[in-house]
Amino acid sequence: RLRELIRAVRACKTAAEEREVIAKESAALREAFRNPDANEYRHRNVAKLMYIHMLGFPTHFGQMETLKLIASSGFAEKRIGYLGLMILLDERQEVLMLVTNSIKMDMNNTKNPYIAGLSLSALGNICSAEMARDLAPDLERLMEGGSGYIRKKAALCAIRVVKKVPDLVEQFVDRAVSLVKTPDGAVQLAGVALMLQIVELDASHVEVYRQHVPALCQLLRRLLQPGGAPAEYDVSGIYNPFLQVKALRLLRHLGRGNAEASDQMSDMLAQVASNIDASRNAGNAVLYECVQTIMGVESMGGLRVLAINTLGKFLQNRDNNMRYVALNTLAKVVSVDNQ
Repeated sequence: RLRELIRAVRACKTAAEEREVIAKESAALREAFRNPDANEYRHRNVAKLMYIHMLGFPTHFGQMETLKLIASSGFAEKRIGYLGLMILLDERQEVLMLVTNSIKMDMNNTKNPYIAGLSLSALGNICSAEMARDLAPDLERLMEGGSGYIRKKAALCAIRVVKKVPDLVEQFVDRAVSLVKTPDGAVQLAGVALMLQIVELDASHVEVYRQHVPALCQLLRRLLQPGGAPAEYDVSGIYNPFLQVKALRLLRHLGRGNAEASDQMSDMLAQVASNIDASRNAGNAVLYECVQTIMGVESMGGLRVLAINTLGKFLQNRDNNMRYVALNTLAKVVSVDNQ
């Protein structure tokens, strides 16, 4: 069992003892992998292999076992198999191509969404350019409908896919917008993150997304209101701060160099800067992003004064990290204004 191996390693008093324990366990694992009768314990053995890998010892001899676990039908085996895939392998290894078909089948598993979730999590972590090209159509289809759980994971996978193969960006431009329009906060966050990645990769899509600035502002206003999101998204009294930060960052890209888009978001930026509670870290994160957005778009003078005052409050904070962030941002503001 894994816990017995952990106990044995912790009991070692020297590095030599630890190497001896690992060498014995590795030999036992090699023997078990060769033994066809030990299949029922394969997931335990791969769990041990991951622990050995995390200690820094070689584990290449067991990589194929993760693929066998992924190909099995049970959720428990697949869970360990996909975890092993993400830990023991990376996108540079050729053996990864052997698992593409299994991932494709599991992505399209309609009986158990958690198996589909496992495959999407793995794809989002280790996707290579070849896998991205092969599986992009399936991701696009999963983002169209189904449960929010699957749509969210598919969108996060799409971020990895467009990073690996920028040519595939066009397939996801409209899909990202449709995700932001859903009522599910987690799906909205994934959609905004995908839109942000797309505009960072290809600035030509900024113009396409500018028409959605009012919808993004409405989304942020709703999060500022009491009960603006389910209680599960409440972080220290701030509703879904992760979504607020991503949305503000996206608005910064959309408003940069465009007076009309900047004017559409100015009232909302003033509301965020005025209403967010600065006594919590989550609130400070949103305020900092708001200040960055105000300074990054074509904002009015009064709004910039409000942003500078917010930085002044940061400087009065006891936390040195907050002071550093404020000083760093002020230095950027001064250099821009001097130009």
